[in-house]
This record gives sequence, C-alpha cells and structure tokens, in this order.
Amino acid sequence: MISNYIFYYLIIIGLAIILYWIIFLFKNKIKTNYMKTHIIAESVTAIILLFSAISKSLELIPLAIGMLIYASINISGKYIDERDTKMVIMLIFNIITLVILLNFL
Repeated sequence: MISNYIFYYLIIIGLAIILYWIIFLFKNKIKTNYMKTHIIAESVTAIILLFSAISKSLELIPLAIGMLIYASINISGKYIDERDTKMVIMLIFNIITLVILLNFL
C-alpha cells in the first residue's frame, strides 16, 4: 500500500511547478530555445505528477518521481550559476524528500 503522503506531495509539487512557470512566463521573456524546451519538459512532468497521484497509478508514480528528481537536478545548475541559494536549498530539500518517499512505495 502506497502512503497517502506520496499522493499529497506529488499533487502539491505538480501544482507548484505549473504555478511557478505561469508566473515565470508573465514576468519574463523567454530568450533561448533551451528554456522553451525546459518549460515544456517540466510541464509534462507536472502533468504526469498530477495524473499519477490522482489516479493512484502504481506504474506511473515511480516514473513521475524519477522525472521530478531529474528535473530538480537539471534546473539546480541554473540556480547555482545565478547564485540563488533559496532555490538551490529548496531543490536539494525536494530531492531528499523524494528519496525518503521512495522508501514508502
């Protein structure tokens, strides 16, 4: 039996990713194709996070968590380059939380 904490966490993070990119798009102009593809990839990750949590799909949850871990590692380089300590700490916290939650699958 999968813990309900996993479902709640995936829903919160999925919604947070979508909200983050909506706010980002309103505040900033996208300058590179890398950012466009990154936003698309993170949006797909958020959709899979939400769908897997809502449907409680035992097959999709590990995929969604793997995608989220990859996205967290990938985007952390941008924030390290920008010296945005708050975002780096939040991403590290997210990775640690995901690794802990993986033990409850």
